[in-house]
Amino acid sequence: MARLLIKGDDLVVRPAWWEKVATGHRQIRVPLSAVARVEEASAWWRPLRGRPRRTSYLPGMSHLGVWRHEDGQDFIAVHPWKPVVVVETYGKAPFARIAVSVRDAQAAKDLVPHHGR
Repeated sequence: MARLLIKGDDLVVRPAWWEKVATGHRQIRVPLSAVARVEEASAWWRPLRGRPRRTSYLPGMSHLGVWRHEDGQDFIAVHPWKPVVVVETYGKAPFARIAVSVRDAQAAKDLVPHHGR
């Protein structure tokens, strides 16, 4: 599962090695100033929106990749029945939303010191 880290003024999302292979993204960096909200999804499938652009889907195991929609694109690395953290962004962020399964959703949410506009 992915890890969320703070490096300087950036939120860094580091997918697990198999997520990197499936999505083509080694890491994603988002300026903390571009983080609008960080929350835990009420269900693993709720953050999925739009249409898959470059994805890998293993039924019952994972949804990995980039999903396009009218507001831009989202990075998705979610696994059914695992906690999912959703990072909503604005401004100069590479993705409108980043949704990743994590081991501890509360710890991941607490990591970002000031989320919210």
